[in-house]
This record gives sequence, C-alpha cells and structure tokens, in this order.
Amino acid sequence: MRINAGIYKRHNIYLTNLETTRETSDKVRQAIFNLIGQYFENITVLDLFAGSGAMGLEAISRGADKAYFNDLNKKACDVVKKNINLLKIEKPCTVLNANYSDALKRIHSNEIDIVFLDPPYAMTDTKKIMQEILDSKILKEKAIISFEMAKTTPTSECEGFTILKEKIYGIKKVVIYKLN
Repeated sequence: MRINAGIYKRHNIYLTNLETTRETSDKVRQAIFNLIGQYFENITVLDLFAGSGAMGLEAISRGADKAYFNDLNKKACDVVKKNINLLKIEKPCTVLNANYSDALKRIHSNEIDIVFLDPPYAMTDTKKIMQEILDSKILKEKAIISFEMAKTTPTSECEGFTILKEKIYGIKKVVIYKLN
C-alpha cells in the first residue's frame, strides 16, 4: 500500500496484516479524497478506526497539520507508529489505543476538521457512532466525516449532520457527512 498524493506520494507504508483490520485500498482512498477535497491547510484529522493509519497519513501528506490515530488493537497502533517513523513525519501525530468512545474523550473540544471512520462492518449502528462524535464536541464548525461501511448498511440521516455525498465502491459504501 502506498500514499497517493502530497509530499509522501508513492511512499509505501506497512499494513497491519490483522484479520480484524480491513485496509482501505489505494483506489478507494483516492476516491474519498476526491469527494472531500484534495489538499488541506491548517486542519486536524482523526482516523478513528485507524488500522495502518493510511487515511490519516494520506491527509498529513496532503497538508494536514495534525493527526490523531486510534485503534483498539495494539498491534495496529504499533503499525501506525512504524508508518509515522517510516515517513519521517514531523507534524504532531497522536496514536491512541482505546475503544472509539474512550478515544473521543481524549481529544480537545473543537479541534477536529475531518474524521475518517472505517469501523468493523459488524458495527452497523451508524447513528450511534455519529451521535457519540457529535456529543464529544471535538468537531470544528463545518467539520466533515468520511464514513466507510458495507454497501448493504442503510445510509442514516444523523441529527446535526447533512449528507453531502454517497458512493459505492465494490463491497464498500462511502458516505460523506458535514456538520450543520
């Protein structure tokens, strides 16, 4: 797997190789950034179910100033740290090893511009996850959430958010939400 664009373009990154982690392919990652914007300045991102950290690393490569990475699996967190070191990233990166609810409590209020969500497909209650993010008050005004889910998961209208876009890529569906 490699970074698609930005200062780390074409750099390979390590995969988790864990059965519990589903990596976002280069193609789908590129499509998501086409949906939300190509390059970023003065933003902070959260890769909430990080796996290898590819989404957050891609955002850093494209200009994000700061990234939070979280995964429940310690081995996945170790891979994220290994990737940060591999790319020699000097921007602030925080790696959290917690369930997503606890991770949200460890992020400052009004700090996050973009959240990348790719939870296990068994977590089909999108409204619950979105509500917890909203209740955590970590989002900045007009924050964006990129939510990857199984294409069979019903798209949910979520209080406090507007659905901007929805696309299907193979077995995945990507829904882009914007904070109202």
